[in-house]
Amino acid sequence: MTFNTKTFETSLKQGILVVTPNGDSLSYRDVDIHREGIELKDYIQQEKIQHVVVDLGRSNYFSSLMLGVINSLGQSARQNGGRMLLCNASKEMQTVLRIMKLDMLWPLVPTLAEALKAVKG
Repeated sequence: MTFNTKTFETSLKQGILVVTPNGDSLSYRDVDIHREGIELKDYIQQEKIQHVVVDLGRSNYFSSLMLGVINSLGQSARQNGGRMLLCNASKEMQTVLRIMKLDMLWPLVPTLAEALKAVKG
């Protein structure tokens, strides 16, 4: 089972929840990002999903609200005994993640395939 919203697309790959924000977060209303983020976090907790990979490849930039939602998904995975990795971030987004020190919390890898391999390791 997957959980899809207007803002996020999800899929299960090898028991890992892959979350892909659907493009530039500036295209969505803040209230939708916030509400759908809470719904996705609840889904992770209810389904006891341990490992999450967030694929950032559909946009060059994500707002601080979207990054806050992504951070909360990682916290949920951690509470379930797992971890979260980020992948496919643009150079601009990599810079933002480093400045916010989110790359210290959630490892950043170049591709989805590498993230799926590394998340369980």
